[in-house]
Amino acid sequence: MRASNRLLALAVLAALGACNRTAAPPSADVATIAVVGGPQQAPGLWSQSVSDRHGVRTMRYCLDAAAAGALAAFNRQLNGRCSRHDIAKAADGTWHFSTSCDMGPGGKVATEGVMRGDFHAHYFVEAESQTMDAADNEANGRSRVLADVQRQGDCPKDMKPGDAVLPDGARSRLETLAAHA
Repeated sequence: MRASNRLLALAVLAALGACNRTAAPPSADVATIAVVGGPQQAPGLWSQSVSDRHGVRTMRYCLDAAAAGALAAFNRQLNGRCSRHDIAKAADGTWHFSTSCDMGPGGKVATEGVMRGDFHAHYFVEAESQTMDAADNEANGRSRVLADVQRQGDCPKDMKPGDAVLPDGARSRLETLAAHA
């Protein structure tokens, strides 16, 4: 799996992990409500289909509380690269997020998006990113990503919490993917 695909898949996962913090709303149009803790995915097998201009890639992963901690660790790692990482819950239950991150040689990426749905069973993420070239700070274009994330039930016997099956069928661990992002 290419590094950019791995980062894309994990970024969608990390968006949920980012919900555990309260921040200023990304725009004045978002009426926020007080947040004690963000939404949590239920334990079990999850399927995440990410669509962009290159097609659809589906990743499956098995979660429990400890595996969700691996996602939170990735979120902290990503935050170290981000000058802005705002997330706010709107009165209608949607989560709006806005980030600006320096990905090193990959350039700077600014992302705006929204998450909606039932975080225990089925939710959607819509995001639009603008990439700036690291060398000359020129815009490389916009990309739009849609993710459909569904709980599939209990983890199968051949997967333990933290296991992931990547779009190419390879198996990995969430913490390993985060370490190589």
